[in-house]
Amino acid sequence: MESPRPLRVMYVVPDLEVGGAERHVTTLLPRLDRTRFAATAVCIGGPGALFPVLAEHDIPAVALGTTRRQAPRALVMLIREMRRFRPDIVITRGYNAELLGRLAAFVTRTPRSIVWIHHCGDTEPISTVRRWIDRRLDPITDAYFGVAEAQRPFMVGELGFPDDKITIVHNGVDPGPFAPPASRPPDRAPTVGILAALRPEKDHATFLRAAARVAAARPEIRFLIVGGGPCRNEIEALITELGLDDHVLLTGSRPDVAHLLHSMDVVALSSHTVECFPMALLEAMAAARPAVCTAVGGIPEMLVDGVTGLLVPPRDPQALADGLLDVLSDPERARKMGRAGRERVESEFTLDRSVRATQDALDTVVRTSSRVRPSGPLRLTLVLDQTFVGGVEVLMLDVFRHFDPAVIRPRVLCLREEGPLADEYRAAGFEVEVVQRSSRYDPRRLTRLVRNLRRDRTDAVLVTHHHRAALGLGRIAARIARVPVNLVAAHDMDLTSVGGRCLPRWATATLFLSDALVLLGQRQGEYLHREEGVGRRPWSRTREVVITNGIRVGPVPTTAERERARRELGLSPAEFAVGIVARLSPQKAHDVLFDAVARAARTHPATKLVVIGDGPRGPELRELAHRLRIAHRVVFTGTRRDVPSLLAGLDVACLSSVHEGAPISVMEAMAAGLPVVATSCGCIPDMVTDGVEGYVVPVGDSAALAERLVSLASNPGRVAEMGAAARRRAESEYRISRTARAFEALLADLATVR
Repeated sequence: MESPRPLRVMYVVPDLEVGGAERHVTTLLPRLDRTRFAATAVCIGGPGALFPVLAEHDIPAVALGTTRRQAPRALVMLIREMRRFRPDIVITRGYNAELLGRLAAFVTRTPRSIVWIHHCGDTEPISTVRRWIDRRLDPITDAYFGVAEAQRPFMVGELGFPDDKITIVHNGVDPGPFAPPASRPPDRAPTVGILAALRPEKDHATFLRAAARVAAARPEIRFLIVGGGPCRNEIEALITELGLDDHVLLTGSRPDVAHLLHSMDVVALSSHTVECFPMALLEAMAAARPAVCTAVGGIPEMLVDGVTGLLVPPRDPQALADGLLDVLSDPERARKMGRAGRERVESEFTLDRSVRATQDALDTVVRTSSRVRPSGPLRLTLVLDQTFVGGVEVLMLDVFRHFDPAVIRPRVLCLREEGPLADEYRAAGFEVEVVQRSSRYDPRRLTRLVRNLRRDRTDAVLVTHHHRAALGLGRIAARIARVPVNLVAAHDMDLTSVGGRCLPRWATATLFLSDALVLLGQRQGEYLHREEGVGRRPWSRTREVVITNGIRVGPVPTTAERERARRELGLSPAEFAVGIVARLSPQKAHDVLFDAVARAARTHPATKLVVIGDGPRGPELRELAHRLRIAHRVVFTGTRRDVPSLLAGLDVACLSSVHEGAPISVMEAMAAGLPVVATSCGCIPDMVTDGVEGYVVPVGDSAALAERLVSLASNPGRVAEMGAAARRRAESEYRISRTARAFEALLADLATVR
């Protein structure tokens, strides 16, 4: 939202002692764009060791110096600070700050209040009083921020926060200062390090018991414990008890973390609970150090097991010791893990990326909490040429079903004919109309469309990029009819690679007529800017909003369902079933997959291919299967409406397309617990993390595709691991309810009473 001055942001915390959550404050506030945000910090208690960092960056900050018993005094002082600074947004972190900060924001009529959670659980049960207070404060809380998807169950289930108010913004680190040295000093002993405050939840006891086992096997290895805290005496006593005095060095809190990391060969974290998205692990990855960590909280979102390090169970010294010895025994593998970790930080977890995500999240809170909403449900008209049986039409039907009827009242308006999905829309309770025309270029169609929108009193018009008549006439009619909101949804990209465009040039040149362009992902927006000129000129600019596709995520398929699907597909238990769900069209490049299957079958003869879908290339692909001598390995099912049940019988899902958007078929495969091997087009690299939920291969590279299929066919354990990761991602990111809520929020934001 445009503002005549920077938005004033006040971050209220208990203190700024050394810790990950505290460092988040001192790295975030100085880097906020000062043309958009003016920031300050308030410590309810003492200042803490990190407090001077804010002054070094000219961020005003104050410490109230109060204790927990002085809560009334702290509240009065906090109200005074808010009246002096007049914040637009108050962010609170830490329970006393969350309580007092929100109360002070309410008293001072601060427009927006946010709670930022940095943990995944409480060391003690949440009291009934706290639950009662949180429920009473929720109506005056605009949003709850977290730093890891792993927090969501805790925030919703334990803390009782509404899921639709939760936004996850991952922590980030500046990789520059952590760049690894060119070489390792030749005379340095192998070193294992842990960077963690000396607190009970960090479980240094497990680390030390693992260290004793490692030292028994490799006496030359040394251990470095970096951090300070209340458990130092107990840790020192345990070091002596385990006979590790000559092996372990406690450094206390240190400012030269990058230097210490470069003296380590592997970094460990042994936390048993409440670990969320630890900065120490991000810094270790940025320093190209392999890590062996307990699989708790958000750590599995950061560390890719077997790629950037190893995950082990919590409170298991033997497993931690085995992991450390495993990494230390293979220096070349350790170096590869370290490099992979740094690359992951550079691509996913930089501080700049985290700051940008925070700024976007703050902007969203400002927009969605400051508009005047019309009373009653918003009347949404989806204008199509006709209801094709395509991805976006099926998607919007599901979105309609998941709209809150008290918020959105949707309908469909067709400009040519009803199309094959019209009856399904009607059966779901949604109105479908056709704007009559006497010929293809009937000029009266625009007049009829305008009249229809006025009669319906439509609040918002939505058109999609590939319905060209709707894309042109729908937006013009919306303007003439004075419909408050009109949106364009783009569901494809990479079309320049095949000589086409997602948005026609005339549509790009008239984007200013639309209130927003709905995108499937950040990568799609970058493509449209780079290749199709979106945003290049004033008339090609509009607000851009990312709303990912979604699906119905049902239960994980059972063994019985898998066996039933395999029987229906004619698959034996020993066969490795590769499946593709896609229209048989040139876009999907089935020939690349057919060639890959032919290659894979030479190494793994039990490979079978299941082709779900139909289209113009059907006869050609059947002939190709014969030429490649894999006809006996290919099952053509034709178009099926029971795709989820068939997916249960597969071992891996593939997509060999030359261009895509954010394919529903990939989401459905992930929800079925299948690893995905797909080409690097569209938003697929954003959906499938290479080596985690599956593999991403170059477009048109059948050899690479075959190699990945063979690697999975030869490793059932890897198939299960990737399938589980895919399922987790589908559950957290690709539920159709999340897509519907995002559309509701956007429409409610834009449909201002004018």
